[in-house]
Amino acid sequence: MPKRIGFDVGGTFTDFVLVDEESGELDVYKYPTDRENPARGILNGIDEFLGEVDASLDDVRQIIHATTLATNTVLERKGAETALVTTEGFRDVPILGRQKRYDLYDLFIEKPDPIIDREDIYEVSERIHPREDVITPLDEGEVRDLANDLSEEYESVAVSFLHSYDDDSHEVEAESIINEEAPELQTARASNISKQYREYERTNTAAVDAYIKPRVHEYLGKIGGSLDEREYDGSFFMMKSSGGVATPEMIQESPVQITESGPVAGALSAAHLGQTLGEDNIFSFDMGGTTAKICFVVTGQPKRTDVFEVDEAKMKEGSGLPINLTVVDMIEISAGGGSIAGVDSTGRITVGPESAGAQPGPICYDRGGTEPTVTDADLALGYINPDFFLGGRMDIDVEGAHEGIERTVSDPLDIDVPKAAWGIKEIVDNEMTRASQIHASERGLDPRKFAMIMYGGAGPVHGAFIAHELNVPRVYVPEGAGVASAGGLLVADIEFHLDQTHITELTADAVDDILDIYEQLEAEGRELIEMAGGDDVVVEREADMKYVGQAHEIGVEIPNGELGAEDVETIQQRFHDTYERTYGYSDPDEDVEGITWKVTVRSPTESMSRTKIEGGSSRASDARKGTREAYFESAGGFTETSIYDRDELGPGATLSGPAVVEEINSTTVVPPGDQLTVDEYGNLRIDVGGAQ
Repeated sequence: MPKRIGFDVGGTFTDFVLVDEESGELDVYKYPTDRENPARGILNGIDEFLGEVDASLDDVRQIIHATTLATNTVLERKGAETALVTTEGFRDVPILGRQKRYDLYDLFIEKPDPIIDREDIYEVSERIHPREDVITPLDEGEVRDLANDLSEEYESVAVSFLHSYDDDSHEVEAESIINEEAPELQTARASNISKQYREYERTNTAAVDAYIKPRVHEYLGKIGGSLDEREYDGSFFMMKSSGGVATPEMIQESPVQITESGPVAGALSAAHLGQTLGEDNIFSFDMGGTTAKICFVVTGQPKRTDVFEVDEAKMKEGSGLPINLTVVDMIEISAGGGSIAGVDSTGRITVGPESAGAQPGPICYDRGGTEPTVTDADLALGYINPDFFLGGRMDIDVEGAHEGIERTVSDPLDIDVPKAAWGIKEIVDNEMTRASQIHASERGLDPRKFAMIMYGGAGPVHGAFIAHELNVPRVYVPEGAGVASAGGLLVADIEFHLDQTHITELTADAVDDILDIYEQLEAEGRELIEMAGGDDVVVEREADMKYVGQAHEIGVEIPNGELGAEDVETIQQRFHDTYERTYGYSDPDEDVEGITWKVTVRSPTESMSRTKIEGGSSRASDARKGTREAYFESAGGFTETSIYDRDELGPGATLSGPAVVEEINSTTVVPPGDQLTVDEYGNLRIDVGGAQ
């Protein structure tokens, strides 16, 4: 039977989901991530997984992949030796950045470290006016000489010239010369990635693209080569940061598109589940081994943004490296099962941002780890069953975890191990709660009006506690929660976002130019869809607009099809309405200016339908495996806690906390006073505080 497989490479585990297209049956699997050679780990994981379910690669007609490789390459500064070529006089754009201070009261604030050092930035003679013509022609000989010099010490080169969003002829020519003179160099051209203005953001986007390009090329080349050796003849797609998928060849052309690849897949999975549950507004909480990811889904769709930042400091906007691309709007923090705990010089428990990853991993993995982690704390608190980790496939060292917590946290603070473990859990929970509050408040959202969907290996262990702090009324744990991000890959469409900055006052005289831009963008998008193997095409238009004289713009939906002078008033009113919803007021007498015109071109792929479950018992007592002592501060410490087998819980089953529900790839902790119900699809619904 034909099957589709999605896999998400995380910092600790690689998650797999396999769906049978005829029966709708899902199989899930976790495999330790090979940090030294992720491509090798992927193929080994696929082979082992398919062997477990008695299938072969011949049965798989589509593979969809998400990865944190691009993000980690930037965060760890392990990219290629990269140069930047820019317009004469603008060498310091990536260094200066914006003058906005991300923390007004920090006298010692530090700007984000640029991805490329100043000594690696080179200027060439050229200049184009944004609305007129060429001021200074490109010096072709200068570029040829520079290309030969660059080939001696760099792997990759980014090209970003002033105003190339409007006229990229100089950029195209310079890149062509570099490719001709130094074909061994990888190149990234700013205008090929983003046609939006604001030179700092565009230049940094091109720099990041060039910085990660050789690593992504090598990575995808190994995966593709291994699949060819296995004579795989199905389709292979990569998840992009925007929530759509594209072919590996398209990603190799511009790898910055996958910077948020892995986290986005989880948000799509949560949005898909929310639609099934009839929950339009949901809050996705994904906690894995290395990071936690948070995303708000409003009216059924994950929020998107055009600029996001990598390597933010203290979750402060403006503190990271800006990437000028359409992405799903989410926040990612260093809080996962592998986050390392300790005690600082002031006697406070600290957790993260360092992670033990998969190698050596938490102490309890017994792979050489010596520093206690959040997973070790969860084990010491009685939440994790050492005999059922990954379904019993992985041996867990309970004694080692206890000794590590005692040595590193308990003894320095003169408290017992349970108190220390609870302190570790509280610190990481507080960090994730704070991140959720900041992310929501910056977007004008109230978590109390959202349902939470929690997933990831560690998400269902911690999620309900965080829901209590945020006053979220109900929480859902999907089937296969530990690998839900991989499941999101199977609901993604082939999708491309294209844009063009063209600044014009919104009048009847501007309509023809606007329509020409949209027709050009849509034609380019349809060509990309065809190249990616898509069929049916859905087109959506949007524009960034503002009142004349303002510094920043907001997004407004634009009608499809032909545009005439009569549509100007409609578009203006849409802007006023959007402005009113965003800021609480508008001024219909003010002139409106269009800045960037955008198109989303989408080819819907096969969606993974959720089937109602038939197995299990409607009586929770039939799924009860026994009891064990688990620690809950609200219950006074260790208390006898009922343990349930999720596979034996059927629709209609209900139970009250404190309780622990175990499955192969994750564990759900139900705090005291909460009520859990199993719905018809096998999802666990937790009513926080027992309130229905």
